[in-house]
Amino acid sequence: MSVRVRIAPSPTGDPHVGTAYIGLLNWCFARRHGGRFVLRLEDTDQERCQPKSAQAIIEALRWLGLAYDEGPDIGGPHGPYVQSERHRLGIYRRYAEQLLAQGDAYPCFCSTERLASVRAAQLAARQPVMYDRHCRELAPAEARARIAAGEPHVIRLKVPTSGEFSYRDRLRPKPFTKRWEEIDDQVLLKADGWPTYHLAAVVDDHLMGITHVIRAEEWLNSLPKHLLLNERLGFTPPEYIHVGLLRNADKSKISKRKNPTSLLWYRAQGYLPEALLNFLALLGHSHPEGREQFTIAELAEVFDIERVHVTGPVFDLKKLDHLQGLWFRQLPAERVRAEVHAAIDARFDALYPLLRERMTRGGDFLHWAEPFYSAALTVRREDLVPAGQDASAVRGLLEAMAGTCAALQAEERWTASDIEAAIRSLCEQRAAADPAQAPLCAPKLAFGILRQATLGRPHSPPLFPCLEVLGAVRTRERLAAAIQALR
Repeated sequence: MSVRVRIAPSPTGDPHVGTAYIGLLNWCFARRHGGRFVLRLEDTDQERCQPKSAQAIIEALRWLGLAYDEGPDIGGPHGPYVQSERHRLGIYRRYAEQLLAQGDAYPCFCSTERLASVRAAQLAARQPVMYDRHCRELAPAEARARIAAGEPHVIRLKVPTSGEFSYRDRLRPKPFTKRWEEIDDQVLLKADGWPTYHLAAVVDDHLMGITHVIRAEEWLNSLPKHLLLNERLGFTPPEYIHVGLLRNADKSKISKRKNPTSLLWYRAQGYLPEALLNFLALLGHSHPEGREQFTIAELAEVFDIERVHVTGPVFDLKKLDHLQGLWFRQLPAERVRAEVHAAIDARFDALYPLLRERMTRGGDFLHWAEPFYSAALTVRREDLVPAGQDASAVRGLLEAMAGTCAALQAEERWTASDIEAAIRSLCEQRAAADPAQAPLCAPKLAFGILRQATLGRPHSPPLFPCLEVLGAVRTRERLAAAIQALR
């Protein structure tokens, strides 16, 4: 059997570091077994998917050096490799109609209002939230008549209502089991005719000849539906292998509230793709010789899927910085020069409008721009606490600002105007809630504290445009360091 694996990200935002992690494992597995590595873009969620995100995924994988053998931009024998294009060919509807004809799926005419009412009743009764199968036993003639009359409907998978599902994942000591009665009758085709992920992924994996689906463990709960679809459609299923999710230090799923998740961020910060891939490899697969530093080509030579960790690997930026240093110090001088120039160029266009009024010569740029290029600042307690103010009160204000910044980052509203509005509102609310805090929360004093904590200086170009350029990740890191300095 010729090994064929894939990654299938959804282009709904910046390319995610988790995509690179899963991509690396699939790439190594394919190379180790002389197989093919496929990129497929799953863009059936038309409201959220964006063409620029699709292009960013392709560029990020190219930057990393995770070369795929088939994909949207290079083609291949199983194209197209974008699900919206496959939808327009009628591929998914054909298989949905096969399931309907076999009696393995059914049309559901329930309105959004009815589904919301059912959900509310289940929540109130502390019952599992799932479709109540109201339309499951409709007479076929009635269903056909309602469809012919143009009544909106979806197509649902007819899931067994008794018995137990069980699957032995080669990475896990015990089989994954789940009672069928706990599994929803999954929507396969939405009312607008677009497929859901479940139908599209199963159909595409079959038509593209995928032999192994190596993916994150968050998909384990969907596994019963996927194997049931394979069975009902008469497909030979791929082997499903579920690896651990990347985790924050507190073991929660990696998220941008606690760690940078965008591959574009790592590229903009000057991380080397060699270092980032080395770091991701160590999260998932130890080297049999105990080596800390290696290329992905070297890893592919010894890669064994059964050595991949299923306990959530902790995403530790300090470890990444350590590996970055190892790789960077080994670069030839010409490459270092290129990296330095690239780092300056990456921020110059955004910084120049802020700094030009303060510059009289080229070297002045280095002085004013230093806070934007430094990974961290040295903050002193005495610089953070204005005269006559209490350190614990300043710390409380900074903690509140840090929470506001985390919310803005999560909402993807990191613009100068949004930051300023949110911080001003925060200060006003704190002053109103506690009049004793009013002097500290006055804009001049509060913004000065924020400036000192994030830029390390009492004076700077306009604060909030500076924070926009600095970025949410660095801003939050510096606020955390300032808070720690005041403990």
